[in-house]
Amino acid sequence: MKMNKLTAMILISMLVGILTGHLYRSNVTDPAAIAAFASNISILTDIFLRLIKMIIAPLVFSTLVVGIAKMGDSQTVGRVGIKAMAWFMTASLISLALGLVMVNLLKPGVGLNLPLPDITAKSGISATAITLKDFVTHAIPKSVVEAMATNEILQLVVFSLFFGVAASGMGEKAKPVVAVMESIANIMLKVTGYVMNFAPFAVFGAIAALIAKQGLGILLTYGTFVGEVYGSILVLWVLLLIMGSLFLGRRVL
Repeated sequence: MKMNKLTAMILISMLVGILTGHLYRSNVTDPAAIAAFASNISILTDIFLRLIKMIIAPLVFSTLVVGIAKMGDSQTVGRVGIKAMAWFMTASLISLALGLVMVNLLKPGVGLNLPLPDITAKSGISATAITLKDFVTHAIPKSVVEAMATNEILQLVVFSLFFGVAASGMGEKAKPVVAVMESIANIMLKVTGYVMNFAPFAVFGAIAALIAKQGLGILLTYGTFVGEVYGSILVLWVLLLIMGSLFLGRRVL
């Protein structure tokens, strides 16, 4: 099987990042200079992550609206909409529960030997107990613009369902809007392709910064961590396939 060009570029960027970080760490002994180098080169990674966040809202909104609006039959739309919301919430709960189980079993941060912050230091996150009312009201957007600006995916899904169902119910009158949304969806998929082409630079920046700060020994720790992540994702896929078979029938399996 031919290796995908982007995958090959990512692997090459990883190796070049390892070499760059190692050479810099070997030739520079000043911790401040190393920290400055790592901070500057990790800008590439920050740019990539911001680009990913940039495309989430319009991509989710346009693809969901087009998919729902093109179903046509209102009963089908309602049935699929309810299943979509149930599936989204169930999958989210399964993912969160599995994450809690795996992080307590594998303890991925133990081998990093990172200094712990002072016990009195503020994290900037206020921990409050969430009630059923809080969860439900949070799922309903008070402003679609705010939901898009903050990348609140559940709120976007809710609004997209309403928008798609309304467009489907209007029939011919909504066809121009649906056509525009389909064009937006296609454009966003193209933009996603452009963003993913920046992934090799992000990988290079992240690896080079990491090796410069921690040295080559961190690769073993991170390799173990990556293996644990992929193992957890595999378990999640199996669980989601089983749950999907209950929601969508045996066609999923």
